[in-house]
Amino acid sequence: MTPADRGGRERLHLTTTGHGPDVVLLHGIPGSADTWRAVAPALAAAGHRVTVAELLGFGASPRPDGISALWATAQATALAAALDAAGIARATVVGHDFGGAVALALLGARPRLVGALGLVATNAFADALVPLPIAAVRWPVIGPLAAAALFSRPSLALMLRQGRGASPDGPRAEHALGDAAQRRAIATVFAHALRELSERYAPLEEALRGYAGPALVAWGDRDPFFPVAQGERTAGALADGDLRVYASCGHYVPEERPRELAADVAALARRMT
Repeated sequence: MTPADRGGRERLHLTTTGHGPDVVLLHGIPGSADTWRAVAPALAAAGHRVTVAELLGFGASPRPDGISALWATAQATALAAALDAAGIARATVVGHDFGGAVALALLGARPRLVGALGLVATNAFADALVPLPIAAVRWPVIGPLAAAALFSRPSLALMLRQGRGASPDGPRAEHALGDAAQRRAIATVFAHALRELSERYAPLEEALRGYAGPALVAWGDRDPFFPVAQGERTAGALADGDLRVYASCGHYVPEERPRELAADVAALARRMT
């Protein structure tokens, strides 16, 4: 891979590989460009120019503080600027986990950029169920204490392990968790998403329901964070959404099932409007 963008401090970092119709890949949290380490070359080999973004606060991208700079809408603005600079006018945009929220924010802000949409193990709903113990972050008084415990490095590392299905492959902690600044970004996004779920996800859900183009919804049947029922609901909210459920797969689909996901994304790209 070679850097696709060496622009200013505010622009998130992109890497590209391959030639052909554009595919843009967005990681979740915890996560980084390393999430797509097997998917990107498979798509490039299938005849695509693949652009992998590192979100603001992660990897080689700038490290702003505060939710206003880290939430999906700000990420989408930075992503659109980076894609414009890279000469990408229309692409198949695929987001895993929080990357799905960024993809939906991009769809809402710059719909012409999104020729086809892939949502992989993500939340798109303002009324999503928040299970315990994560829900404790929203409670009065003890919420900050719960957040400090849940978003500590040991707890996040446990999340990476528990999120896997039957596959031994999954996120590599050194990339997914990164340095202290990256972990602060993870904690910031998590905390505000949980505490302000309705406010922050309502526009994303509106973008989902208003999208009429081709879409792929990809899910693991052993995802402990987002059950398959949520994937079914996501696909049902789309006018042209195909649901693909991977057997014995957990939350980290791009790393647990890279070949299958790459093939499904390539098929989605062929349907791009």
